[in-house]
Amino acid sequence: MTKITVDHLGRGAFVYIRQSTADQLLNNPESRRRQYGLSDRARQLGWTAVELIVFCGLVGTVIVDEDGIYDPRHPNDRLLLGMKGTMSELELSLFRQRSQEALKQKARRGALFLSVAAGYVRAGRDRIEKDPNQRVQEALSLVFAKFSELQSVRQVHVWLRAEGIALPVACHRAAEGRSIVWRLPLYNTVHNILTNPVYAGAYAFGRTMSKVSVKDGRKRVERGLRRPQSEWDVLLKDQHEGYITWSEFERNQRAIANNATGKGSAVTGAVRRGELLLAGLLRCGHCGRKLYVGYGGKAGRYYCQGALVNHGTERCISFGGLRADNAVGTEVLRVLKPLGIDAAVKALAAQTGETSAAQRQLDLALQEAHFAAAHARRQYDAVDPVARQSG
Repeated sequence: MTKITVDHLGRGAFVYIRQSTADQLLNNPESRRRQYGLSDRARQLGWTAVELIVFCGLVGTVIVDEDGIYDPRHPNDRLLLGMKGTMSELELSLFRQRSQEALKQKARRGALFLSVAAGYVRAGRDRIEKDPNQRVQEALSLVFAKFSELQSVRQVHVWLRAEGIALPVACHRAAEGRSIVWRLPLYNTVHNILTNPVYAGAYAFGRTMSKVSVKDGRKRVERGLRRPQSEWDVLLKDQHEGYITWSEFERNQRAIANNATGKGSAVTGAVRRGELLLAGLLRCGHCGRKLYVGYGGKAGRYYCQGALVNHGTERCISFGGLRADNAVGTEVLRVLKPLGIDAAVKALAAQTGETSAAQRQLDLALQEAHFAAAHARRQYDAVDPVARQSG
């Protein structure tokens, strides 16, 4: 029985008994034995937990709804219940199908916005545009500028936290509607900004999916699982003004993917801790796999053990890192020496730029606080003095 899998056997087996009249119980014992024998059949197939479910007509149960009362022991009532149940199920299925298709059709036009990302506001019913708040725009632009410089989501996150720079987060409340709140960013906040195509001026729909499984006898739904870009339902470029270009977005996604250390030999990998200079940058000249680094004794070593791990064969190569690192370091210094002064000047300029960007965010936050205080003061002054005193 190839159709029965381990997953099936992990669930319970239920035998549905349909006999519903006393006459059947007395005069049709073979049918009854055959149905109850299905529980033994289920155990033979591998199930251990088998339960019997008896039709409600056997105990004289009646079913009541808005239209009437039905007795499952009466053939006409059973027929009507079956027809109503089938039609209701079909009707619900059609409603669901039509509503989902309507949403997809609107999404294909780029006009479906279930929510709007921070940095954008609705412009009419089917368009979005940049948030006119200058602080919001500059904060998001700063995230992309720092990633262009640091090429690491983690490093951008650390820098923002170290500088005390808050990022805008879209907040939805039933009473107040959509609003923007400012929070020190979590790693996921920075990652979501850098991987959301909306900031590249694109409209995307169907970037995530849900997966249904049964665990411990209960239905489990995992939502928000990311799908590869090739499987997105809709991707429309140049739909609105972006914070970066589409080519920059694609370049950022490649950098983020390459920073995923330990995700196989196809990625470059982020720089890890250790003294060796070329960790994560070298590949085996025999099999093409990425070289590992190991530390022991006075110096580390580079070695290839991909074939050993995957196929149980011997390691391809292994060599000390001291000579290789010295050769590469000497060559790098030779090439960079004429550029030393220029590099120092640029480093100072970059440091000044970072300070200016952080200061700019603080200035904008202070301006917003002054505006909010002045607005509150005007509202307070507009209230009748007598009402203020009585309050």
